[in-house]
Amino acid sequence: MSAVDEELRIIILRALPTISEDVLQRLINKIKSCGLESIEDLKYVTVEDTVDILQLRKLLETTMKLETLRHPSPGVSSPSPEPFSSPSIVLSLSNLESSSTDDCESPSTIRKTWPETFQVPWNLMPQEISSAISNSKRPPPAAWRQMIRIVADEMRKYEANPMRSQCITVCQKIICQYPLSFADLQNSGKLLGTGYTSLLIQLKNRIENLNRNSSFRHHRSSQDGLKRGPTDAYGCTRYQPDLPPEETEQTLEQKRQQLEEIYLRDGVQGVERAEVQQLMDTTFWLQCRQINALPAPTLTNLRENWPYLFTQKRLYAHFELLTDIKVLRVLELAMEECGRAIVEFFKQKPTNEDVRATLSSGQRNTELCFFVIQLLLAHFSEHSEGLIQIESTTAADVERALPLPAMPRLIPLSGEAPDCCLYGWMVSTEGWIICEGVQPSFISGLVVLFSTFYVFNLQYDDGAAATLEFIQRRFIEINPERGTKAARGKGKAKKKGSVSPPVSSLIRRLMDFQWDFV
Repeated sequence: MSAVDEELRIIILRALPTISEDVLQRLINKIKSCGLESIEDLKYVTVEDTVDILQLRKLLETTMKLETLRHPSPGVSSPSPEPFSSPSIVLSLSNLESSSTDDCESPSTIRKTWPETFQVPWNLMPQEISSAISNSKRPPPAAWRQMIRIVADEMRKYEANPMRSQCITVCQKIICQYPLSFADLQNSGKLLGTGYTSLLIQLKNRIENLNRNSSFRHHRSSQDGLKRGPTDAYGCTRYQPDLPPEETEQTLEQKRQQLEEIYLRDGVQGVERAEVQQLMDTTFWLQCRQINALPAPTLTNLRENWPYLFTQKRLYAHFELLTDIKVLRVLELAMEECGRAIVEFFKQKPTNEDVRATLSSGQRNTELCFFVIQLLLAHFSEHSEGLIQIESTTAADVERALPLPAMPRLIPLSGEAPDCCLYGWMVSTEGWIICEGVQPSFISGLVVLFSTFYVFNLQYDDGAAATLEFIQRRFIEINPERGTKAARGKGKAKKKGSVSPPVSSLIRRLMDFQWDFV
């Protein structure tokens, strides 16, 4: 297959993704029979040259859009587009390109809105922006802010107070063209959420500030009061899996009863047996079905039916089956990769008095992970009690002595002496201890705590919602574009599908900081 054939094939599939293979080949042959020698010759092809008018119009429209992306309009000086760093960025940003329309109107007659035709004035940008784009790096904060001001001023030439949807269109254009410089990216190169949250927040804030003394300030400020609750399937790839082959609900129930018998005989130590692991994996469908039932079962009932699910090993395994993520290993790698950088960031740029107080107390003998979580809680002005309770007794003593909250809590166990190292941990939910750790490390307990929100369909507690979302997005790299595990309210992501602004802001600032941190 020639290079022209291959490129033509890609363009046709982009415009007509559902086209069959035989029709695709006929269309290629028909277009080439018109004398096509290169893709640029498509602009000379007319409707009369092909058989299927609708297909050709879709194809021509897609070609025109691709041509616009490759060759910006003359008169606008812009730096050369940077190459995408990884296939994941290409796949994520491909959704931002305008899709072809099913309308039979000619592309030349389609009226576009001003955000769709908006040209970013790159020629007015400071030198630092051009340099960052050329080197595929993040611009320095001062230059970034100046860019926001320039873009906002240019947008207000079209409309004094652009709507959020219009701002989104402009932000999509910017990150689609220069993702490495302006998109919200994880260290792996994947987009964080939609990729434009930080840019959108700053751009919209700038516009609102410019309009704060005008009547536009209160434009679109009313709310209908309707709020969508968190999605139970949020972040899961197998929220309700298919029934295993050669299994029925009855056979799975028999296997569940077999697990109960093993537990009665061997106790919690039986979780290490290969037979138990196999039975738990096989009955994953039944576990999900019972957990997802409505009305939701209590954890007490679930523990009666699935005692091995409430062990450290099986909570890890269930989370992996739900999300395809080896959660403990992922969090350990994330802490190795950026734990020290986070501590150094807060040392150089303490964000509030709580952070300063946490830093002044020092890391002492605690794990790096524990210290990082304390700093994150302090930064988001969340109390540590919303996530962690420090005790030095047994599970029975804790349940008797403490009014344990309904939401999950991690209870690290330490000795009586000050600054004593942890020797274990427990996780509580619905007022009782559901799991006791077999590893004397804070990070293993944190993973169990985090897993419970996904395994048992729980919302993030308001007392630590931002910290948990940061762990989810930055450390575990679960970044859905829709839904949330946090309750909607002050300080949370109020817009459907948006990342929490405080979380997005901190991730972006850390990203900028880590460019220079070794």
